[in-house]
Amino acid sequence: MERTHWGLVALVFFGGLLAAAQFGKISLTLVEVAGAFARPVTSVAFLVSLVGIMGLVLGPMAGGITAGFGPGRTFLAGLVLGGAMSLVQALMPPFWLFALSRGVEGLAHLALVVGGPPLMAAAAADNDRPLVMGLWAVFFGASLAISAQIFPGLLAAGGLPLLFALHGGLLIGLAAVLWHRVPRVPRAPVQLNPVTVHREIYGKIRTMAPGLGFVCYTFLFIAAIAFLPEALDRPALGTILPVITLVSTLAGGALCRRAAPHHVAAVGYLGTIAGVLAHLVGVPGGIETGFLFMGLIPGASFAAIPAWNISPGDRARATGAVAQLGNLGTVSGTPIFALVWTVAGQGGLLWLLIGASALGAFLALWSGARASAGP
Repeated sequence: MERTHWGLVALVFFGGLLAAAQFGKISLTLVEVAGAFARPVTSVAFLVSLVGIMGLVLGPMAGGITAGFGPGRTFLAGLVLGGAMSLVQALMPPFWLFALSRGVEGLAHLALVVGGPPLMAAAAADNDRPLVMGLWAVFFGASLAISAQIFPGLLAAGGLPLLFALHGGLLIGLAAVLWHRVPRVPRAPVQLNPVTVHREIYGKIRTMAPGLGFVCYTFLFIAAIAFLPEALDRPALGTILPVITLVSTLAGGALCRRAAPHHVAAVGYLGTIAGVLAHLVGVPGGIETGFLFMGLIPGASFAAIPAWNISPGDRARATGAVAQLGNLGTVSGTPIFALVWTVAGQGGLLWLLIGASALGAFLALWSGARASAGP
């Protein structure tokens, strides 16, 4: 491609923001959701995890289906299905139906996060593709930051029904705008055998490597932000650290214009280790520096998808692996951090950060070197 279609890139990225809001609209309003159903917060918290669990279980299947139907059709289906579920939720149905809609919403979320990166990659010129993939990598953090600013006003104006209805309307409206702009590649046979789908993804290092470089990041990021502010007695870190990583995530994609993605990811992990070690010996700003480096990892991981996979099908499969392994890290990180915090306190958390980052650097370098060498 000679030039990047920035309009299409922007629209698909907006779809990514709405996909991340499928998490945020519940995680940022848990108290209101619990009150709406007259339940304790602890009994509705699983509504947040339902979407992530779908990604953990069905990520590779989503990648296989996207490879068959094409990322364009898959992304549009995710927009329409996700919008429909948000509109159902806006009616505040009985709790069982609300929970069921969240499970279905998990399927829509998968369609968006697996279909989005191949669409972004296809819309970008070769030179711009690493930067574009770095932009996609910030969709989750950017969405949560924006949502945290606008949700209070929406809740004050119309409560949860207004919030859910607006989210659903934006998803369906975006589907209408993209309907004739999203490219449709020729359909291929859709593989629904889970064993075959997993073999197609994890049997090739090129499709597996971006996820291997990503899993330790998702294990660390959300859990560390949840526990470090309290462990270090610095509440402001909960706001500072996500902003720091947003900035460097864009840089991670841009750096992949000149360096191999696995090298950039490894620098991110090693820089995280250096920052934590600096904190342990009393250097001010060590944690912030570590998270600045950590932000390079997702930009590099998403840039690795098109760098090592040429066909739309392989890019979709690689994105399916990123979805599954990323959700594996997200789902497992918080309970493991909680256990270590309980047993070993602040020191245990910091050494867990170091150990997981060392493992991440090894996985990124090992898989990236093999993927770069060829099939």
